[in-house]
Amino acid sequence: VAQHPWLENDVLAADIILPTNTTLEVNDISPCIREGDSFQSVILMNRAIEPIGESRSDYEAVCAVAEKLGMLEQVTDGFSEEELIRGTYEGMRFNAVVPWETFKENQYCVLPVAPDWEERPAGLYLFYKDPEKHPLPTPSGKLEFYCENLAKTFPCDEERPPIPKWIEKGITHDESLSSPRAKAYPLLLMSNHGRWRTHAQCDDIPWTKEAVTGKVRGWDGYWYEPCWMHPKDAEARGIKNGDIVKVYNERGAVLCGALVWERIRPGVVSVDHGARADWIIPFKLDRGGAINVIAPQGLTSRYAGGQATSGYLVEVERVSMAQMDEWRRQYPEAFEKDYDPASGLHFNPWVEERR
Repeated sequence: VAQHPWLENDVLAADIILPTNTTLEVNDISPCIREGDSFQSVILMNRAIEPIGESRSDYEAVCAVAEKLGMLEQVTDGFSEEELIRGTYEGMRFNAVVPWETFKENQYCVLPVAPDWEERPAGLYLFYKDPEKHPLPTPSGKLEFYCENLAKTFPCDEERPPIPKWIEKGITHDESLSSPRAKAYPLLLMSNHGRWRTHAQCDDIPWTKEAVTGKVRGWDGYWYEPCWMHPKDAEARGIKNGDIVKVYNERGAVLCGALVWERIRPGVVSVDHGARADWIIPFKLDRGGAINVIAPQGLTSRYAGGQATSGYLVEVERVSMAQMDEWRRQYPEAFEKDYDPASGLHFNPWVEERR
């Protein structure tokens, strides 16, 4: 089950989709200046328009499912929407500065700057002046190059030792050029947060596609996600700038547009993460450039939940017209989705038959 205003990547894997409101259709509370987990100001968001179609707020969607399951009271604790918003406001302790009723009338609250802010010591200055009187939150109270907590709590975590160091290979990852897998997949792929979108959001903006690093228009008129390649790597594979290429490993394949230049080092390719998926073969072959399809599934270590996806092994090859025609014959429904020459893929309702 997924809930979303738009059919973005996570929704494509759902069996049931609950259409939810945009921020223009809901009442909510939001910070407008944020630094980490600190907030200086909040605003009260009032619904600008009535919900479109059958869409509901995220809260209403969750409540509707909970009601069907007989769990509505457990989810809401009996609170109304306004009571939840008020609880959030008071939980942030803004009511100590501006009471709820005043905030509700003004629709904003800005925390005042401390009068003595210029006199307050910056950062770790007090620790620097007197480490014994102002210790750090470590076992020793001092800066630690050897992490005592890690050594004590996870002594068998080989991939996260007390002293940070490069781990060539571990139980959760094997993505270095020293791996036997590099014979089949000799290129290291970088996947960054791209300049032109936030994750999958804004991937359909027409003017950003026209930027050199935005998208690559293939010979079939489709906007492909750029795959940066060094000229030496491209030449060795018969790839030219603007070609449609397949980036792949044993986990699957993603189609991209070749961006051949010397702004990337030899032996490395780069495809930004977050492009909207356009499956040819669900979860195996993607035309939209969603490079996470072939990213490693392992974690940074057996006891750490981070992703080990900063670089991984792939191969890249040119896609011929004959290969594309073969996919069209085998998977005709994948090429029948609405596609706008400016904004790209448009998702309309369809039924995907399991094969």
